[in-house]
Amino acid sequence: MSKICHFCGNKNFKTNNVQYICKHDNKFLIVNDVPCLQCEYCGEQYFKADVLKKIEKEFYEIHSFGKIIKTEVTVPVEQFMELQVA
Repeated sequence: MSKICHFCGNKNFKTNNVQYICKHDNKFLIVNDVPCLQCEYCGEQYFKADVLKKIEKEFYEIHSFGKIIKTEVTVPVEQFMELQVA
C-alpha cells in the first residue's frame, strides 16, 4: 500500500477494526471487526486484498448456498423523492 492517503494526501495511518458493508444486486452483508488501515485525518479505509476476498467468499456462501448466519437485521428503506420536508 502507498504511504499516502489517496483521498486527502495525509501520510499518517492507524490500524483499526471497522464495520464493512458488502452490497451486490440489492443483497447485503455487514461484517464487524474487519481489520484495515485508516487515515488519521479523513478516515478513509484501506483493506488488504485477502481480507476483502474472505468477505466476498462469505457473501457468496450466504447468498448462494444459504450458509447459516449469526445475526440478521431489518433495515428500513426509503426513496429520497418520497421523503417529506420537515
